[in-house]
Amino acid sequence: MPKFLTFHHEPGKSWEKLEEAYTRLAKETTAVWIRTYYDPGEGHRICEWDAPSDETLVVIFKRMGISFEKIVSVEEVLPSRWR
Repeated sequence: MPKFLTFHHEPGKSWEKLEEAYTRLAKETTAVWIRTYYDPGEGHRICEWDAPSDETLVVIFKRMGISFEKIVSVEEVLPSRWR
């Protein structure tokens, strides 16, 4: 399944609201949320997803009321390959 990174910026969103969203996202079946890197000071989040397409993620975010700045298709590159 293709990998995507999603970029979010919501500096005013409380941790409680994020936990609510994470609970719902963890139960999603049309795509798999892998992890999120979160900068609480600035309100930036970068989330890693396995999803059939970027449109699938757009549908999920719209349905759940989650704003995003962009969705980027990525390929994983591991340092162990070159060691």
